[in-house]
Amino acid sequence: MNRKPPAFALIGFATALAGAAFAAANHSSDSAATSGNAILMQATPHDRLFSLTFNGSNGLAVGDGGMVMLSSDGGKNWTREKAPTDLALIDVASNGSRAIAVGQMGLILIRDGNGAWRKVESGTQQRLLQVDVNAHGVAYVTGAFGTLLKSTDGGETWASAAPEWAKIYDGGAGDDAVVRDEPTNWVVRVGDDDSVIIGGEYGQLIRSADGGGTWQTVFKHPSSQGAIAPTIFTMAIRKDGVGYAAGQSGFVATTTDSGLSWQELPAPASSNLFGVDSFADGEVVVVGQRVGMRSKDAGKTWEPIGGLDLNLNWYTAVAHSDQAAAGEVIGVGHSGRVIRLVP
Repeated sequence: MNRKPPAFALIGFATALAGAAFAAANHSSDSAATSGNAILMQATPHDRLFSLTFNGSNGLAVGDGGMVMLSSDGGKNWTREKAPTDLALIDVASNGSRAIAVGQMGLILIRDGNGAWRKVESGTQQRLLQVDVNAHGVAYVTGAFGTLLKSTDGGETWASAAPEWAKIYDGGAGDDAVVRDEPTNWVVRVGDDDSVIIGGEYGQLIRSADGGGTWQTVFKHPSSQGAIAPTIFTMAIRKDGVGYAAGQSGFVATTTDSGLSWQELPAPASSNLFGVDSFADGEVVVVGQRVGMRSKDAGKTWEPIGGLDLNLNWYTAVAHSDQAAAGEVIGVGHSGRVIRLVP
């Protein structure tokens, strides 16, 4: 089966550039101060942050070697702590009372409030790539090679929720000639109504409204015959139902109905996009592999984000707190960096 390199591998490749670009990145940060974009903190060129989430004014970022960053003031200040693992934590989610982090070798860690992290059994050794949890404690985790886990108790216990992937990805027009039975899914979003949307390889997003019993395709990339559809690496849907998904080769799509339907947008760049965030006024920010772009019209047009080293290095996630000014986001990525990007 023809598989594209996973984004984690692409990030690993990009870190080879980090040492050479580190001095240039520090130099570029001087000019960034005039635009309001800024480096809020950074570790060493060997550190990496992969994911970021906010719940209210509380921010949480995770990365390599059990690295955890915490903020209680909307991202203005950050403190570092170590989770009880040396494995990479690839994603983190929080519903305000319970945080869940996932990573390499089937690792799942949970914590209550500001308590200690503790490991729970996932039942898999596969790399876990993204997690989401709603206010009711319904959580899903996506991972490599068809891994899909579900919890209904806030992440205390997990069970496989993987459907028959080959049936879902058979378009009925010869697709069954290539058995797509182990898709690596990078994105997951759990709704307040316990519905779930997942996606990743093959440029496809699927949704279940019955706890994973049945699935409907809500987006399928219209790739031409013989072409490989872009992998979707990131997705963020706001409470008002507006959201964006982004991924390989500058792919961006949007929804206005909480993910029931999607429309592809003009690609802001040809680079791989790893993080997306948006605001009700139409501001959208994407970051990725040597790229950072901003739209002021809900993704119709895009402009590059100046300053810092967005065109030299990689950033994996952007998000904002409820204290953020319109268009102001926090980003994380190479060198254990936490950055602020403003309009």
